[in-house]
Amino acid sequence: MIFSQVSRKSQRLRLRIAVFGLVGYSCLVLSACQQANDAPRNYKLLATDVHVSVADHQLILPFIALPDYGAQQSFSLNREQDATNRAYAIAELMHDASNPAKPKSFDRLSVKIGTYGWNDGDMQQRKICSMLTREWARSVCDNPWAVVQQSLPNWFELVDLSRVRFVSPEPRVPRCARNGAPLRPFPTRPGETVLLCEQEIYGRHSYQSFVAVVRIHGNLGVAWSVSDGGESGESAEARGAREGKAVIEFVRLGIGEDEDFPKFYKSACELRAPKSMPGLHHLDCGDAPRR
Repeated sequence: MIFSQVSRKSQRLRLRIAVFGLVGYSCLVLSACQQANDAPRNYKLLATDVHVSVADHQLILPFIALPDYGAQQSFSLNREQDATNRAYAIAELMHDASNPAKPKSFDRLSVKIGTYGWNDGDMQQRKICSMLTREWARSVCDNPWAVVQQSLPNWFELVDLSRVRFVSPEPRVPRCARNGAPLRPFPTRPGETVLLCEQEIYGRHSYQSFVAVVRIHGNLGVAWSVSDGGESGESAEARGAREGKAVIEFVRLGIGEDEDFPKFYKSACELRAPKSMPGLHHLDCGDAPRR
């Protein structure tokens, strides 16, 4: 019993040593542990650019747009271990994805489009807005009515279409329902969007939600969820086609090596969801995008 306890302690110690051994990132790891325990955040970390590669396409995203790595509430009985594991994953990401010449490769990577500077639990998070390097990210940071948010799905996955599938037992979502209609083939042409299958939601078959997939270029694709109806009144097919076009422009003009925000903004204006409502901070599409 004593040996078992010592062994477990030494395993934890080795893991912590490995985490803090990532040279130059110990402060980020400490911050990540704080995030997991609902302590003040490292705003510089949240706004840091992450250099990634999917299907041999180099892309640049702010850390806060990667929900797989952001702070999440833990329901585990071992929250300390969860915090340590998350800290290690964050430190590894920041170590491996800090060099534009050597981006970190992924088969699939989740992206969240949201009002990054708004956090009811931390009113200081707006600090990150001025730290973000991309204009599209600054445009949504403190503006829930931003045109970028009105045109794009609020969550999607960048995927390598030569390496991923969307069927069980794959744990990632979106995922096809096991008892749904047969899967359609992946889109073959750049710019083509298909509703691949009926989506599985919380382990159940959904007849109104679908997995949409668009091919960007080569094997680079994007997958996300679309549904019938909703406030916009769009059919799933219409929404998939519209959002597919918006995603293509976002990848091409927003998160590629060189951003062209004015051009992307113009496309986003043309691809807003029906019945999109302006808000207090709304910038009319007839105006020039703010910088």
